[in-house]
Amino acid sequence: MATSPYFNNYNAKYDEQRLVEDLITESIQIMGFNAYYLPNNNSQARDLIYGEDPVKKFNTAFPLEMYLSSANEYMGEKEMFTKFGLEIRNQVTVIVSKRAFSQRVPPNASLSRPNEGDLIYIPFLNGSGELYEIKFTNQTKDFFMLGRKVPYYYELELEKFKYSQEVIATGVADIDSVVTDSAYTLHLNVGAGSGSYQLAEQVYYSSDNTYANATVFATVQGWTPSSNTLSVSNITGEFVDGGYILGYTSGAAYTLATFDPLASPANKESYDNEVTVTTAQPYVNNSEINPIGGL
Repeated sequence: MATSPYFNNYNAKYDEQRLVEDLITESIQIMGFNAYYLPNNNSQARDLIYGEDPVKKFNTAFPLEMYLSSANEYMGEKEMFTKFGLEIRNQVTVIVSKRAFSQRVPPNASLSRPNEGDLIYIPFLNGSGELYEIKFTNQTKDFFMLGRKVPYYYELELEKFKYSQEVIATGVADIDSVVTDSAYTLHLNVGAGSGSYQLAEQVYYSSDNTYANATVFATVQGWTPSSNTLSVSNITGEFVDGGYILGYTSGAAYTLATFDPLASPANKESYDNEVTVTTAQPYVNNSEINPIGGL
């Protein structure tokens, strides 16, 4: 026997599906909050041999309204001690309508939906805002209501993001501050030169002072003219003493005098490179050049 042509939930007309979508979208706008979606802009493929990800780059942030569906407390394993120390694995679940995502995020082959590994910035969590990583995008939470083939909304399972030297330069100060607070930062003492470096601009070193032949890149996190100290992060390559450090946007140019690669006083992260070297020095034997040469 065929289904009824008059009463059937899976033969709904377009107008009925659109009505449900309107109600869901409006409910999120009324009861939700404003957040930011940060897609990974590095299109480099994963290393298929070792299974390693390339450095993620988050250069854009799209505003989206979302609804916090886990409204009671954080989920997941929360705070826990492991062999690596204290880890915070707070998890939350949010809902974003497909219509809002399609309208706010420019469509392309890799951004047809929120992707796992992308970031969500929720401005009110923890009192000052937190970044979360998408662990899973549930596209069937509405389970094809009224026979609709595409989802009305996405349910995103998020886990607190642990910064690991990713490039984050979205232009939103509250989001980009995670780099200033936690990134491995070198404080370069510069000598003679001219100009004034700009925050978040790219600086580079080149043997012929041209960007095309640059071998070292970094992002400016601070510039103190009174002491000629340039603080940089997201460093690619190795700076050379006496070479010019050139600002790509500002045009500033100063010679590099000295810097300590082991010291990295980030605002909210403690790096123990210098402590490790100092503590291990009495126990490390550097006299042996080839310890297995006699085998």
